[in-house]
Parts: sequence; structure tokens; C-alpha cells
Amino acid sequence: MTTHPTTPTLRLLSLGAGIQSTALLLLAAEGRLPGLDGAIFSDTGWEPAAVYQHLDRLETEVAEPAGIPIHRVSAGRIQDDVLNPDKQRSLPAHTRDPETGDHGMLNRRCTQTYKLTPIMRKTRLLLGAATSDPTPCRYCDGTGTRIAPWRAKLNDHTAGPCSVCDATGTLARVGQPPRDTWAEQWVGFSTDEIGRVSTRADTRYAKSRHPLLELGMSRTQCEAYLKSRGWGSTAKSACIGCPFHGNAEWRRMRDTDPESWADAVRFDKAYRTGPGLRHERFLHISRRPLDEAPIDRVRPSEWKQDDFFDAVYDAELAENGDPDGCSPYACRSGSAAA
Repeated sequence: MTTHPTTPTLRLLSLGAGIQSTALLLLAAEGRLPGLDGAIFSDTGWEPAAVYQHLDRLETEVAEPAGIPIHRVSAGRIQDDVLNPDKQRSLPAHTRDPETGDHGMLNRRCTQTYKLTPIMRKTRLLLGAATSDPTPCRYCDGTGTRIAPWRAKLNDHTAGPCSVCDATGTLARVGQPPRDTWAEQWVGFSTDEIGRVSTRADTRYAKSRHPLLELGMSRTQCEAYLKSRGWGSTAKSACIGCPFHGNAEWRRMRDTDPESWADAVRFDKAYRTGPGLRHERFLHISRRPLDEAPIDRVRPSEWKQDDFFDAVYDAELAENGDPDGCSPYACRSGSAAA
């Protein structure tokens, strides 16, 4: 009987460059936590400029002096892929049927595609997994073009770039790492997020660990710790056009980051409709165009007036956004956690 080694081959931090994961990196660099062998930042291509600047500073001032390499990985630019009809990517947008007025929300798959999958692929490589030689893509028979499934359903035979091999015509796959190797994946959940803890992403070669819970640190304590170390301006890490933003975040973006706000407004308009879809898609929970959405603070009595919103919705959720965020280790498609 083969036993699983109790000591990890590698300790790796899932680095979102937000408050909690930044705190973990600093704690490791100071020696207050066991040494890290690396940190992995999965780039969706749509983070605010402040996050990339923060990441650069972290790498230069903290990670490199401590001998902790930061690995930047990516599955593509989500904002471009979502608008590409041949990519079949989507955001968990708020939807409205223009005929019936029925409301809904698209499934959340972006976290798996643009966060978790690239992180796990890099983890396997760091553990010594081999990459196969390129072989012809079976989805396009090695041509680099195919008729997207949604087109075929509509009897549309227009061929476009193959989304599986990114039009290269070939695929190379990363295999499994050696059997007796595994990584301890550090996840930055603080004590106020204990309801988000899950082992769903654990595999044979990667097991999650939550050092902030072990230290009993809340988000507020992480903020105080970062401030004491000169990192008090750490921004929240999330895609610019994330539909789970609350009004507080949309206001902050509009009032302090006009470039990101303009980007989100442009995307929201471009994303409204798509081929093969009957429902309209919106970034804001009110299901109004973002630049017309009611994101400013209003009196409590106004929250449930049908003439103020297109639909009645929870005031707390609208103001503060989804409490679960979009951590790759807590992605869900059901109701929000308490």
C-alpha cells in the first residue's frame, strides 16, 4: 500500500494581490510562516492598473529579497474572449428577457477557466510534470478552424478560429506530476470568511491550507498588519467588469479610477446581446446600462420602489456586492454565503 508523503514537496501561495494574499506573502517573507517555494498570480488580463502596480512592487520589494519567485500565468484576456463569438466564454452577467421581463443570471465559469485552471497547470509543472509533444487538435482536425457548436445549433456553418487550440491546430497537455510529490496551496481566507473554506479544489497533487485561519487573523487585522508594514493602500483584486461588484465598488471606480470605469461602461454596452442568446446581459444588478444604473446611495425607503429599479432586489447585496467574491478556491454558482 502506497502512503501519501506528509511533507509537501512545495509550498505555493495563490496570490491574488489583494489584502489577504498580500498579508500571507509578507508573513512568509518575514519568517512568521514556513518558507514559501513560490507564489502564483493568475492574470485574467482585466485587473485595475493599481493591482498590477501593487504586484510589481510586491515582487521587487518583498518576494525577490525573500527568494520567493512569483509566477504569472494566464488563460487569455477575459474581456476579449467574452466578446469573441467563437470563444464561447461568458461572465456571470445579470440577464433580462426583453419579451417577458424575466430576470436571471448566467453561470459563473470564469473563475474556473481564468483562475483555477492556470494555477493548477502551473502547479503540476512546478512539481515536475511533463508536457506532451504537440498533437493535432481533435476538435478542428488540426486545421485551426471549426464551426462553433452554438453556430451549428442555429444551422450556421460559418467557420471561425478554433477556441480549443486557439487556432494553432495543435494541443500540448501537461500531465500529472510524479506520484510522491504534492504542493501545499496557501489560500488567503481570513476568519471572517470561514464560510468560504472548501476542499473542492484539492487534488492528489495539491492540498489547500489556510494560514490566516491558523493565526486567527481577520480581514481587519490583515489591513492593520499591512498598514504597519507600509502596505496600507492594497486594493481589492477583481476584474474591472465583474458583475458581482456592489454599488460601493462601482462608485469607487467611477469617482477614483475613471479609466477603469470607462472600460467597464464600454464593455457593458458591447456585452448586452450575443449570437444565439435571447436574453440581454448587464454588469449591474439593476439590469440597466452601467452608466445609467442607480449606483449612488439612496434612502432605505427607496430600495423597494418598483419605479426606482426594474426589479426589487436586496439592498445589502446591491450595495456591497457578492460576499463570496471570486476566489478560485471558493467559486460557487448558488446563493451567496452568509
